[in-house]
Amino acid sequence: MTEQGRPRLTIVGSGGQPYREYCYQSLAGDYALSAVLPAEPTWQREYLTDHRVVDCTDPDAIAAALAELAPEQGPSGVFTWDELVLEATALACEKLGLPHMSSAAVARCRDKYATRSLMAGAGLPSAAHRLVSSADEAVAAAEEFGFPVVVKPRSLAGSIGVVRAEDAAAVRAAFELATGAAYATLPAGEGILVEEYLDGPEISVDSVVFEGVVHCVHVAQKRLGFPPYFEEVGHLVTAATPDALPQEVAELVRAAHRTLGVDYGVTHAEVRLTAAGPRLVELNARLGGDLIPLISRMATGIDLVKAAAEIALGHDPEPATRGGGGGGTAEVRFVYPPHDCTVRSVDLTAAGSVPGIVHTAALAGPGTQLLLPPKNPIPRLAALIAVAGDEAGTGRALDLAQERVVADVEPLTG
Repeated sequence: MTEQGRPRLTIVGSGGQPYREYCYQSLAGDYALSAVLPAEPTWQREYLTDHRVVDCTDPDAIAAALAELAPEQGPSGVFTWDELVLEATALACEKLGLPHMSSAAVARCRDKYATRSLMAGAGLPSAAHRLVSSADEAVAAAEEFGFPVVVKPRSLAGSIGVVRAEDAAAVRAAFELATGAAYATLPAGEGILVEEYLDGPEISVDSVVFEGVVHCVHVAQKRLGFPPYFEEVGHLVTAATPDALPQEVAELVRAAHRTLGVDYGVTHAEVRLTAAGPRLVELNARLGGDLIPLISRMATGIDLVKAAAEIALGHDPEPATRGGGGGGTAEVRFVYPPHDCTVRSVDLTAAGSVPGIVHTAALAGPGTQLLLPPKNPIPRLAALIAVAGDEAGTGRALDLAQERVVADVEPLTG
């Protein structure tokens, strides 16, 4: 064993403090945590026993850091929830012979065209699609599928550059937007996808996968805003058991894992519930973002962060997914400015005092410029989380808390 009898767990990448500190807090008591990071730790430092700073886009650099951090004896594991370093981490683990989802499976999930193509080849319900390299090709695909369509970058994240287009002119504008979209170090310029629009509510299904067995654990209702863009403005989870998930949805999610070769890790699937049945939007090869695992733990008592850690150590995660002690219904809502602005301050004191509000976090510090979709990726002022007995209860608490958010912002002009 490692420090104080705890197994060593090395985290690659990080994500921002408001979105991922709860992961460190969940793990720190049971594991000796080390990290491979792209910059010196700041808020992460109190949770770490050791760390290395490397180029986290370089699998060889990650592998060398992991080898240095590995304990001389006792169990150790590696895992990441960071979309930006997924493929590099998988390649590094393969180089060292460490348990991890395969780099090939990660690549298939990250590449939306590969996902769509493999799903279609397996006869699984997804969306009609076409990879295009010009606005003319995009319009031709849209006219073939029928309007509306969705235009999106091939390999980005966070719904960046994703647009619903109602006619040929909108498709041309969407193609230009998607072509120019960028998100940190993720690849761009690999073609643009035009897809049939999938009507109906959207849910996400988080699963644990161990030795090829897929166990659906959490289901979240997704709140979308800023049409025709697909900005994720909130998520809701109830304490319903996985058995309550419609069988056809569970079967689709499991089949997608098999088709993409995902047999190890924690995943986040997005599914549209259309009139013709469920359709897979995408399968993410990582823990869900947007605080979904946190609200899921509040609602169900199941901690997917610990389940992911156990999988990384080569352990069956089943004990970590038994749950119990959840609060019933938990919902996160993200607060946006009314217009493009520079943030002076965000005060959540009054919002946090509303009954039922269990967590608040400012997401934009002084001096931050926020440009509403589609001009700026995820331009949020704050996150609010409510727990109640039902959806109506979380909605009432969040409505009142949002009214009490005090945001001092300077409008941007010109």
